[in-house]
Amino acid sequence: MMKDKIFSISGAAEHLGVSALTLRKWEAQAKIRAFRTPGGHRRFRKSDLDIILGPDAKSTEKLRAIIKKIESLDLIKDGEERWNAIIKELKEIV
Repeated sequence: MMKDKIFSISGAAEHLGVSALTLRKWEAQAKIRAFRTPGGHRRFRKSDLDIILGPDAKSTEKLRAIIKKIESLDLIKDGEERWNAIIKELKEIV
């Protein structure tokens, strides 16, 4: 069994595309579960965050990974072949 990734409140907010304040409100409203570190800091499990994202969570994750690849590419250096591979990955998601 794979261990669930744990996020800080800022990491969880980024993962969901919301503010940390929104996450605090959602926790207070019991819309999302968090646990606390011994120091009192909120932590969120990826599996709980993905419930908020819904069934498209896997697609969202794949798109984020592709965006990171695109951001790291140098169009001139990597050339057309690399871009075609990224386009293929995108088409597989859609």
